[in-house]
Order: sequence, then structure tokens, then C-alpha cells
Amino acid sequence: MPVRQEISLSTKIKEIALELYAAAYNGIRTYFRYPMWIISDLITSPLWLLLFIIPMLLFLPPEKWSDPTTYQYFYWGMIFLDVISMALWSFGSAIRWEQQAGTLEYLYLTNASRLVLFATRMCSRLISFTMSALYLALLMTVMFGAQIKVADPLLLLLSLFLSLFTALGFGAIYAALVLKLKQVGPLNNILQYVLIGVSGIFFPVDRLPLELKVLAYLSPFTYCVDLVRAAAMKTTTIMPLWHELALIVLLAVLMNFIGMKILGYIEATVKKTGKLGVY
Repeated sequence: MPVRQEISLSTKIKEIALELYAAAYNGIRTYFRYPMWIISDLITSPLWLLLFIIPMLLFLPPEKWSDPTTYQYFYWGMIFLDVISMALWSFGSAIRWEQQAGTLEYLYLTNASRLVLFATRMCSRLISFTMSALYLALLMTVMFGAQIKVADPLLLLLSLFLSLFTALGFGAIYAALVLKLKQVGPLNNILQYVLIGVSGIFFPVDRLPLELKVLAYLSPFTYCVDLVRAAAMKTTTIMPLWHELALIVLLAVLMNFIGMKILGYIEATVKKTGKLGVY
């Protein structure tokens, strides 16, 4: 009887690294293959900015229009709008597209990590995210005369990394729903704007009514954007800074673990019923 050989930890890490490299390479080459994607990002960014900022300014006192802090809040709100969109559109949409293309079953026949299989879309979104962050900072200066400053760059980079990692776990949970329900558009639109509203993306959650505060404290993105604003603007955090940082690390790990478990369970279920590639 043949003896099963154990794979060493270094070999596993090397295999995962190669898979991630292949996914990143594919995502980057695909993104730059279509110049219209880049052009559309450059065109839609100021439109989204105006869409959100003008109605909000109308409800603010005139003296707030010249306050740099107001535009700092808007800027980091737009950044987190992109983070939430990345969570929803990366994995959920990737599964939907593979279903429609008829290639999902072939992908799921491989033994590659399910997270890696759909990381291609995440890589292209990261490129778009980086471009948008720089481009929006320039637009804030040109359109409103507001300079985006960062108080603690290291803490900001750490908090953005943890926010993206949390979004990755949320995206895996959302992808499981898409795999089961076979729908992506309605869920995206509903979840995206609900999360924007209850997570205090554009304003501190302490300004919300008591009933909505309860929902806000249940959203992981509430703590993520709160930590980012603290790093960039030196705002007061919901809880002590290091407690909030530890909570976000815990949430990021927990959501990725839960997301992969749910995704694996739904995959096994739809395989048994023969509905993996059905859409």
C-alpha cells in the first residue's frame, strides 16, 4: 500500500506564493490590456465625488464649506466606498462571470485555493484603488482647494492593509451567497449602500440615531474607517486606539476564516445538486 507523503510547510508556502503570483500577473495584464477600463476609472472618479459631495454640502452650514476637515472626511469616505465596492465586486462578480462564461466548473476541478482563483479580480481592483486614491487627492486640491494630509503614515498603511484584508473576508462570504443565489447585481446595490449608511463612511457614527448606532457597531467597516481617519486626521477613535487595532486584526482573521468555510460548504452543496455552473 503506497504511503502518503506529507508536504512540508515551506513547499505549501511556495505553492501558494506561485498561485498568488499567477493570479496577480493575470489580473495586472488583463487590467492594462483594456485602456477603456483605465479611462473609465479616471472619468467616473470625479463624477462619483460630485455625486456624493454636492448633496452633503447643501445640508451643511456655509462655514463648513471652507473647512478642510470637511473635505478630509469626504476624501476618506470615497476611499472606503472603493474598499466596500472591492469587497462586493471582486469575488462575487468573479464567480458570476465565470458562471456565465461556463468556466466555473473547470476552475473548481483544480486543487488551487478558492481565494487565489478569484484573486485576479482583486489585483485589478487594487490597481484601480491606488490610482483612485491618488487621483481623488489631486481632484480635492483642484476642485475644492483642500490638501489631503496624513498625520501618521505608518498607522495609515497598516489600517488600510487591515481594511483590505477585512474586505477580502467579507468578499468571500458574499461570494458564497452569489454562488448559492446566482445573482450579483441586486445584492451589490443593496449591500453597498446599506454598508455606506451604517458604517459611518462619510461621518462619525456618533452622529447617527441610537437605533442605527447599534447596526453601525455590528459592521466591521465602522472600525476600519474609524482607524483610518484616526491615522490620517488624528480624530478620536470609538475605543482606545490599540484596542480598536486589535479588534480589526481579530475581525479580519475571523471574517476570512468564516468566509472560506462558508464558501467551501456552499461549493460542496451545489456540486451535489449539480448546480455549480448553473446561472
